[in-house]
Amino acid sequence: MLSNQAMADLHGHEFDELVIVRSGSGFHIVNDHAEMIRPGDFFFVTANDVHYYEATSELSLINILIHRQRAFQYIKNIEPLITSIAEKTRPFNDRYQPLTQQALNSIITLAEGISRRRDDAFDPLYFSATESAFLQILTLLCEGQRACKNAAVDERRKIYLLDHIRQHYAQEINWKSVCEEGGIALRTLYRFFREMTGSTPEKFQQLYRLLKAQELLRTTDIPVSRIALLCGFLNPPRMTEAYRRYFQHTPSQERQLSTSIKEKP
Repeated sequence: MLSNQAMADLHGHEFDELVIVRSGSGFHIVNDHAEMIRPGDFFFVTANDVHYYEATSELSLINILIHRQRAFQYIKNIEPLITSIAEKTRPFNDRYQPLTQQALNSIITLAEGISRRRDDAFDPLYFSATESAFLQILTLLCEGQRACKNAAVDERRKIYLLDHIRQHYAQEINWKSVCEEGGIALRTLYRFFREMTGSTPEKFQQLYRLLKAQELLRTTDIPVSRIALLCGFLNPPRMTEAYRRYFQHTPSQERQLSTSIKEKP
């Protein structure tokens, strides 16, 4: 049910997967769509998805693997809970809120309890305890959407900063104004970003723009020049230069590569 998944290359699998970010940060690329992730984030990946992780910084995940062909022994009708989680997190919508540290700690405790159960007999007690823990995790994830307001001050400020860059990555961000609005000292902002991403706000925003540009290049036929503007670059040459530096090829080559892959039988 649980696995300690390493930061792997592009992959798929034969099971659904509920992923909870335990610590660190990075980007989750699923079906060529990029989402920034950090502690307390969670999302659902189906067996039909292909995904990988990019630009990770000390990223540690809890992976709950759900084999649809194997019926639960005791719990029934969890589909509405899973659907609710999936709808709010793929992509993260305006109803989504990450877990508070308290809720995350509870889930970590439950997950570690499942991992410690290596009962070779797999008797009724094993299934009742494991399924009970899984149901509690699902409940905490659904309840977490209403609990964010109870987070600690520093935690709320970090949520504010990363939510701001999620919403405005393509815009010119005045970080001094962001600090004033969020009640955060400028030096604290830089410390928070270093702790959360291993980078400065400016470099992290640049990476965000590049990954969203990659998403559009792979999933749309929008012209490269238009993508550059949509993703916040001053002009196409600026994007091409930054893109080549990070990915080792140009945006046009990215699109050609993506098209050739999709055309393969």
